[in-house]
Amino acid sequence: MDKRGRFVAEIREAAKARGLPFKVETGRGKGGHAMIWVGDRFTTLPSREIDPKTARKIRKALGLD
Repeated sequence: MDKRGRFVAEIREAAKARGLPFKVETGRGKGGHAMIWVGDRFTTLPSREIDPKTARKIRKALGLD
């Protein structure tokens, strides 16, 4: 599993721990990007590897910081 896959798994677990719904749609993003939802919040998930700075921004956007 690549870094992006591990990051998605971490987000899924964090959402589950908080009792929030989780969804990823690969068809909604541009290029290889994906849209990721946790509860009523969403953000774009880049198609590249997720570095620590990007991971923090995504977690903050999803309310998981």
